[in-house]
Amino acid sequence: MSTASPWGEIYPLKGDWEFSWGNLYSPNTGYVSSGQYFPVPGIWRDYSPEFTLQGHGSYKLNIHKTPEQKNLAIYVPRIPGVYSVYFGKRMIFANGINGTSRADTEFLVHPNSQIYLLDSIDTELIVNVSNYRGNFLKGGIRNPFLIGDMDSLKLKVIREVIWETLLVAIIFSVGLYHLIFFASYRKDLVPLFFSLFCFLVAFYSFVTSGLQYILTPELTLDMRIRMEYFCEACLVPSVYMILKTMYPKQFGAKWMAILMSTMFIFVLSVFVLGEEELIYLYSFFMHVPPFYTIVLLAALGYAWWQKEDRARTVFLSGMILAVSMLNDVIWGLYEVYFLIPYSFPAALVGFIAFNSYIISLRFTKDLEKAETFAELQSKYNEQLRLNAEEKAKYATLVDQSMDKGFHSLIDQLESKESSDKSLSKLKNELNQTLSGVRDILDLMHHQGGKEELVEDEMRKFVLKNPLFSHSEIQTVSQFLRIDECLQVQRIFSDAVKIGARRSGESKIFWGKEGDSILLRLQAMGVVETKEEPSTLLEADLKVRAEKLGARFFLLSEPGKFEFELRLHS
Repeated sequence: MSTASPWGEIYPLKGDWEFSWGNLYSPNTGYVSSGQYFPVPGIWRDYSPEFTLQGHGSYKLNIHKTPEQKNLAIYVPRIPGVYSVYFGKRMIFANGINGTSRADTEFLVHPNSQIYLLDSIDTELIVNVSNYRGNFLKGGIRNPFLIGDMDSLKLKVIREVIWETLLVAIIFSVGLYHLIFFASYRKDLVPLFFSLFCFLVAFYSFVTSGLQYILTPELTLDMRIRMEYFCEACLVPSVYMILKTMYPKQFGAKWMAILMSTMFIFVLSVFVLGEEELIYLYSFFMHVPPFYTIVLLAALGYAWWQKEDRARTVFLSGMILAVSMLNDVIWGLYEVYFLIPYSFPAALVGFIAFNSYIISLRFTKDLEKAETFAELQSKYNEQLRLNAEEKAKYATLVDQSMDKGFHSLIDQLESKESSDKSLSKLKNELNQTLSGVRDILDLMHHQGGKEELVEDEMRKFVLKNPLFSHSEIQTVSQFLRIDECLQVQRIFSDAVKIGARRSGESKIFWGKEGDSILLRLQAMGVVETKEEPSTLLEADLKVRAEKLGARFFLLSEPGKFEFELRLHS
C-alpha cells in the first residue's frame, strides 16, 4: 500500500493469502506458518480435497504503508461462521469464540464496528475462521476485506445502510399499500397476495442485508440461515398464488397446484430439521427453484399466447426475475456471477414495480366496468320503475272495471228468488272468480319476491302479537310457485281471522316436516274479537286449499283453536 494513493480510494484486498489449515492463531502461540497460499475471497472446499467442509484455519496477510498514510483503515466484512480478526497481537474483531470442534466453537454477538485504523507501518492482518457453526459449506473468507481512506470507508458503510433501509422500507410500504387497497376493495384477491409477496421480499431483503447485524446482533447463526431459507422457499408459492388469481385458466390446473404445494416440504423443514441437516437440504434446495420457475414461465407464456390481459408484461418481468434469480443461485452453488452481484434483490424491486403497475391497471379497468355497470343498472332500474307504473295503472283499470261488473251481477243475483239453487251456485262461482281476479291483480301489484308474500307477513303478525313470540317461521317459500305463495298468505290470513285472536298462549309453525310443507296455528283462550262470519272465511279457506291441492284440519272451540295445512313440496 506504500505505492497506492489512499485518499478517497478503496481497494479490495484480493489475492493470495497465506492459509494455515487446522491451526488457529493466538497472541501467545503465534501464527503457525504453512507456506501455502490460496486466493481470497475464496472458500476452502475449493482449495484442496484435503480440506473438509467443517473445519478451522487461519489466514495471514502482511500490509505495508508509509508514515504519511495516517488515515488508512481496514473494513472487516461479514464472514460465514465464527471468526476473529487480529492486527498483530491485538484482536480488533470477533463474533464469538473460535474452536477446533463444534463443541468448543461458540457464537456470541456480531460487533457493529467494522472499520479499524491501521496505526502501524507494517501490520500482520490475521483472520481465524471456524465454520462448525452456521453455514459450514462456505468455510473461508467469502467476501473481500477492504482497505482505504477511513472517511471513504465510513461513507461507504453509511451509504449501504441507507440503501438497504430504503430498499426494505419501500418494498414494505408497497406491500402495506396493497394490503390497505385490498381491505377497501375486497372483490380482487390479487392485491392481498401481492402484499404478502411484498412483505416476504422486504423480510428477505432485511435478512440478507447488513441491517440484521445492526438491529439483531445477538441473533444466532442458525436462526439467520433458517429465516433466509424460509423466505426463499416461500417466494415461488407466493408468486404462484398471484398468477393463479390473475390467470385462473392457465394456472388453475390441479396438477400445478399439487406441484406447487410440494414447496411446503421445504418450508416445513425450516421448523423440524437440525442445523446440519437443514444446511444440507438448503444446498439441495438451491437446485429446485429454477425447475419451478420454468413451469410458471411456461404457463405464463401460454397466457400470453392466448392474449390474456397484460400477460406479456408479466411474462417479461418474470423473465427478468428468473434470470436474476439464476444468477444468485449459481453464485450460491459455484461462487460465480454471470450478472452483477446481488442482481436478484434489484430484479425483485423491478418485478414489484411492474406488477404494482399492473394491479393498478386491473383496478382502473374494474372501476370502468363498475361505472358502466352502474350506468346500465340505473337505466334498468328506471325501466323497471316505468314498467311497474304502467302495470299498476292497467291493474287499477282492470280492478275498477271488473269490480263494477262482478258486483253488478252479484247484486242482480241477490235480488232474485233465493230459493233457486242454480242462482246460488252461479253467485258462488262469481264470488270465486272475483276472488281469483283479485289474486291476479295483487300479484301484478306485488314488487317483491316469495318471501315477502309468506314469511315476512307471518313475521309482521308475530311482531304485532306478543302472544305468538314462541313461533317458528322457516324460509321455505322458495319451494312454492309465487301464485301458491299468495294462496298460503290468504289462507294464513283467513285462519287468523277465524280463531287465532285469543287471549292465551299461541304459536305458529311454518316450515318443512318430512316431505311436506306445514302451516300450523295453535291458540288458547277466549276469542277477543270476531271480525267476519267464520262460515264465509271457512268457505274461502276450503276453496284456496283445493287450489293448492293441500289437506287442512280446522278445530275452533270456545277455549281452543287449531289449524293445520299440509302441502306436498
